[in-house]
Amino acid sequence: MKFQFAHIIMFFFFIASSVFGQREIIDSLEAMLPKATGEEKVDLFNRLSDFYNYNDTKKAIEYAEKGISLATSIDYKKGLAGGYGSLGFTYVSFDIPKALEYTQKALNLRREINDTEGIATSLNVLAVIHYYSGNYLLSIENHLTSIKMKEEIGNKVILATSYNNVALVYMAVEDFEKALEYLNKSLELRKQTNNVRSTGLIKTNIGEIYARTGQYKKAEKFFSEALAINTENGSKTSIANSYNSFANLFFTLKKYENAMEFYDSALVIYTELDTKNGISNSQNGIANILKLREDYNSAIKHAEIALKNAKVINALDNIHKATSTLFYCYQQLGNFKKAFEYLLENKSIQDSLKNDTKLKKIAKIELDYKIEKMKQEQERELNKQKTFNEFLILILLSGTVILILIIISTRNKRNANIKLNQLNSELTKVNIAKDRFLSIIAHDLRGPYQSTLGISEVLTKEYKFLSDEEIKSSINNLYLSLNKQYQLLNDLLKWANMQGGNYELIIEKISLKESLENVFELLDLTAKKKKISLINNLEVNLFVKADKNMLNLLFRNLISNSIKFTNTGGRVEVYAVEKG
Repeated sequence: MKFQFAHIIMFFFFIASSVFGQREIIDSLEAMLPKATGEEKVDLFNRLSDFYNYNDTKKAIEYAEKGISLATSIDYKKGLAGGYGSLGFTYVSFDIPKALEYTQKALNLRREINDTEGIATSLNVLAVIHYYSGNYLLSIENHLTSIKMKEEIGNKVILATSYNNVALVYMAVEDFEKALEYLNKSLELRKQTNNVRSTGLIKTNIGEIYARTGQYKKAEKFFSEALAINTENGSKTSIANSYNSFANLFFTLKKYENAMEFYDSALVIYTELDTKNGISNSQNGIANILKLREDYNSAIKHAEIALKNAKVINALDNIHKATSTLFYCYQQLGNFKKAFEYLLENKSIQDSLKNDTKLKKIAKIELDYKIEKMKQEQERELNKQKTFNEFLILILLSGTVILILIIISTRNKRNANIKLNQLNSELTKVNIAKDRFLSIIAHDLRGPYQSTLGISEVLTKEYKFLSDEEIKSSINNLYLSLNKQYQLLNDLLKWANMQGGNYELIIEKISLKESLENVFELLDLTAKKKKISLINNLEVNLFVKADKNMLNLLFRNLISNSIKFTNTGGRVEVYAVEKG
């Protein structure tokens, strides 16, 4: 394994020339700023933000914000969309809510000015954000829409990015064969466009597939090639990712000294860039090695840092790894109170990961279906084109019937298009309704089931360590949680009936305050986990005419999302104003 360390030694040599090349470009762009004005200056700010994105996130944010400010003042919408797009992509690595906010702003503006390439790019970034958030259905939807647009545009560079990201979704749902197929497609396009820098990322992902399928020599080969490319091109984020991949591989091979070297090297870069998931990955790896060495106090320190960073971006897998390490180490040190706290948190996350696995299975079915549908549509279009060409040849051979055939063909085509559009519209509505229903079920059931399973498991396995008062409290909480789940299932069944056309709305006069209070009670345990206060500021005499179940469902979704996106220790307040 000597040549891997040679890469580390040679890193400074390779990166010096590559960073110098990038530094030259950046210096050149920055030298143009004083003389530039208006739209040209906005474009320079946005380009600088993109160049800094992989090496200095603070600078990337600074230039993007300058571009946004100037574009707003001169009403330059394309530049404003570019600034929001750059800012959103920079935040992906450490603040998902902000990444989503700015990327959506960019997408809205690009749609407004009909910037097709920009729309495809924003959809691609949105797909990445939803992928990191665990919303694979939305990730798939955005990826495939982006791919279709890019194929029509013919932009091979952006299309290669989409193929790579679709491969990531297939990796997440553990369909490695198809993931490899899309990575090879992406690699071929990168070679055609001579885009060397991005081939490092693709080779890293191919190496990950081989590592996860036990083909360690192939994994090592691709990781080495990726590291050489990344160091030569000087992308700090990509270099750190390569180090982390090597570290994981060596850990799997039980070469812990080598793994520790690479985790430390990755951590230095991730910390400099404030990449939360990267920091969490490296710290978890270091903590795991220290745990195996029985250096429990040191392992705890690293695992706590991993947990802190993972929670910022809600990285469930890293939260699960960190809490597992903390539980084990505190248990070995005899601090059973702390061990029990982390055990509870670990079990709660474990339940979330189980639900995440179920969603991945649904996403795999959806992805296979939509990819196959896209292929069939492409084949149909090619066959139509082939048939049309043959038809034209025949038309040219019969001069008298040319006009008649054209008229008939046009009419049939128009009618077929009308029918096809109608069918597509109906299918889209059905798919949207289905996706929403699946999302609502997963969203609404996750919280209560986590609480119930967590409490019941603690009672089953840890009752010896609990006092009578704690057991009584847990049983009471279990009863309340089950009762709320029963109410929730009833609501969901009514909602399902409504989707099938079997539900009749019952309009009645309802107290908004009382309805909201019921929802607060239902989500109380979820809020308490994050130490979030739920505050009902609605007036007692405020009433609406509505269906009770639909109003409860509306409140439940709003408050659940509010809890999800509110920081620990925060509060969710609800106000309402009666209008004429």
